[in-house]
Amino acid sequence: MAKVSTKPIYLYNTLTRNKELFEPFNPSRVGIYSCGPTVYKDIHIGNFRTFIMTDWLRRTLEYNGYDVFLVRNITDVGHLQNDTEESGEDKIEHEARRTGRSAYDIAAYYTAQYERDAAELNILPPHLAPKATEHITEMQEMTAKLIERGLAYVSDGNVYYDVSRFPQYGVLSGNTVENLRSGGHGRTQMEVAEDKDAPEDFALWKYGDKARQMNWPSPWGEGFPGWHIECSAMATKYLGEQFDIHTGGLDLVFPHHEDEIAQSEGASGKSPVRYWLHGEFLVIGNRKMKANGETDSEDDSIKMSRSKGNVLLVDTLKAEGIDPMAYRYLLLTAHYRSKLNFTDESIGAAQNGLKNLRDDLAELPVTPPSEAPAEWSEEAARLHNAFHEAINDDLDMPTALSITREAARTSKIEPAERRRLVLDFDRVLGLRLDQVEAKKPRTLSEEALSLVRQRDEARTARNWKLSDQLREQLKAMGFEVRDTPKGTELV
Repeated sequence: MAKVSTKPIYLYNTLTRNKELFEPFNPSRVGIYSCGPTVYKDIHIGNFRTFIMTDWLRRTLEYNGYDVFLVRNITDVGHLQNDTEESGEDKIEHEARRTGRSAYDIAAYYTAQYERDAAELNILPPHLAPKATEHITEMQEMTAKLIERGLAYVSDGNVYYDVSRFPQYGVLSGNTVENLRSGGHGRTQMEVAEDKDAPEDFALWKYGDKARQMNWPSPWGEGFPGWHIECSAMATKYLGEQFDIHTGGLDLVFPHHEDEIAQSEGASGKSPVRYWLHGEFLVIGNRKMKANGETDSEDDSIKMSRSKGNVLLVDTLKAEGIDPMAYRYLLLTAHYRSKLNFTDESIGAAQNGLKNLRDDLAELPVTPPSEAPAEWSEEAARLHNAFHEAINDDLDMPTALSITREAARTSKIEPAERRRLVLDFDRVLGLRLDQVEAKKPRTLSEEALSLVRQRDEARTARNWKLSDQLREQLKAMGFEVRDTPKGTELV
């Protein structure tokens, strides 16, 4: 096991609304739960922004020497079309009815597609990817415990969480019972379900009618789990009653993550998560595909979502000639807590930026590991430290990317060491730069070598006019001329 770095790590915690020093429950091991995809359709690149944020978090922690255990679930049942109001069909059941296919076949197909797309984006696979349908027993056990503790009640085959019995409700989102009842964001926007005691109460178990394909027997009748109980049950099973970090998109803060806290803490009596990290939205503008097909919309910052009709997939990028790694590069240019506008210009600039970085790296020679120095040179150590501090500062990837680009081009570091430094940084960035091959060195003619010697002598003699003339001769022969501490270098 790698030694844990002494450099502090700071993370913005949605729970406290502050950037905090990271201190895990276990000194060397970090448990992370990441809300995964609902597999009823292809996962769009806006969703993948959150998964990539979690990937950078994991890579950063591993770069710091932590042993990370990442759980990202697969939601293959229970996610309704309108979860805030708990109305509409189960999304997978709806797709099954619409297409005439099996709900299980749909879930399996889109799970495989999600995994392929995640691999294209170089997202490290989670250590565990539990499926909701395989953890019904755990969900029912947690639901039964909440009933036993007086935090949930049974009504007409449904089981609801009694939000009024959990005083801490609203701790994450600010949506307290008082705010909800006075017309705040959330469930008061709907008509009160006849079998609910209060509109803010939410479902732990739902009655399943006979038309559903996904129903299970339970002490409360045949049905299926609520969306929120799934994550609480699976996180508790694999990470324990308390774990370090929970990640997700900003849209999950309420109601999903708020309800997770109520369920998990209600069942265990312990605050379940120490740090909550949430990624901002990817918005789309200045492209042919606008919200609902409107190409003349004045709004250039529309959240990417299916309801807006402006979804882009990894396959969409590839069909347009965009390298999936260019999308990952684009995400590096904005902090995960900032909105990022996806436009033709922004993705084009990212594609060019990635190409330039690859081209710079290709110019740098490879040093066999056995020949690489044990320590960084002074300038390399400075950049290494700056990079490390950037990623440890709440995943400041824009700064980390800037430092990486500087490392690839600076003449203050020997070329071979520059390559090693950039590849070390890419352990976090994940741009697959280790696949960039070094160009074979050009064979220099005696004439070119002679001109290089003459130019070095001219520079030593401070004969700048002759030095410039010799540079032009070398450029005419097809060389790029670089001045280095060791003399003239030809590329």
